[in-house]
Amino acid sequence: MHRFIVGIGVIALLGGAPEAHARRAPETLTLSGKQLLINGKPFTVKGVNYHPVPRTGPGNWPDDWTMNRAVAFSDLAKMKEMGVNTLRVYVLYDRLFQNWEEQNDPSTDPGRVDQAVLANYRAVLDEADRQGIYVIMNYFLPTNVDYRAGQQVKFNKDARTRHKLRFRNIINVFKNRTEFPMVLMWAFGNENNFDWNRGQMTPEAMFDFYGEAIREADQQADAGHPYTVVLGDNPALDIHNTSLLNRAPLVDVWSVNMYNTEQGFKNIIQGYSLNKPLLFTEFGYDACQHNKGCDFTNPEGRGSADAQQQQAAFFQSRWVNAMLPNLSARSATNKLLGGVVFEWNDEWWKDGSGPRDVHDTGGFANANLVPDCFMNEEWFGLSTALQENETSGRYYRSAFNQLKTLWTAPALTAEE
Repeated sequence: MHRFIVGIGVIALLGGAPEAHARRAPETLTLSGKQLLINGKPFTVKGVNYHPVPRTGPGNWPDDWTMNRAVAFSDLAKMKEMGVNTLRVYVLYDRLFQNWEEQNDPSTDPGRVDQAVLANYRAVLDEADRQGIYVIMNYFLPTNVDYRAGQQVKFNKDARTRHKLRFRNIINVFKNRTEFPMVLMWAFGNENNFDWNRGQMTPEAMFDFYGEAIREADQQADAGHPYTVVLGDNPALDIHNTSLLNRAPLVDVWSVNMYNTEQGFKNIIQGYSLNKPLLFTEFGYDACQHNKGCDFTNPEGRGSADAQQQQAAFFQSRWVNAMLPNLSARSATNKLLGGVVFEWNDEWWKDGSGPRDVHDTGGFANANLVPDCFMNEEWFGLSTALQENETSGRYYRSAFNQLKTLWTAPALTAEE
């Protein structure tokens, strides 16, 4: 595993932000065993997944998280209040490069970088920096695609080659540490290790692809930031399986999305054996009691008091009992870098079957999430979804306050 000893500066705040802020002193970013060090101090990820889609869904606005600066600035201030220090976001290649439906060959002409889109990124990322929040920049690797070499030829290239190129093109836009000091790491994929997401690839071939993509990005684009791969909680094919992980040796941080029992969290941590950090890139619980029916008494869909309490209790249990004792910031022998809550706000379009502007109750069963053992896709937010013309005014659920207590407690801050 390569190490990082890099300086991180801060750019002046760009137009649209609330106020200017002094430049941060240069920082060093270093990976040492299972710890991520910033200026030599172990760092704990206390993060949220962020996609501020309004109730009308991403087909209206915004399919990219920076498109409405006013919403993002308001949200970032509340995240800071909650104790958040990290965001995980997806960078939409098509919008950034104005390369919809891959009209251009990403190796020779990735498309024109849309300067208005880039200006939004600069402004919102700089506001994140002003709030002291780092950003994990995630490339979404489409699921159920044949990534075997030579398949699905376009521009005389296969899907495998095209998506590695797209990943590197995004990195090249944001890798400058003086311009984008808040970028913490690059993330590749999301749960592509699941059987139904790998397409025709074997597990070994999928992890070979991970290793190839990270090696080429490290060598050809940026060796100054850590790389992570985001896995799904699939016991045979995730971080339990060291032989698979070792097929991608340049992955610096292994990440997994966790929707499991408290003991399940502990099992994942205990079963991880590599000498590099482990990160939970998603963990969360919804605010709908599927066995009793979701609560629609409020137009924004707040969820009943009981459902909100169950959601808050999930974070209390998983953070305090499973994650906190295993944070690598507390001990170099611990394994866990931290966790990224799923998610900041409800997404009313996630059900997939109902109208995008209706708070639906669809989802799927998960026996590890008692008491209702069901994941209601549109109710995972710490806060509610905004209407299209709103820039603030979210309702913050009990889970927001629970995490705020956990993440801003003086004793916890001192231990980190």
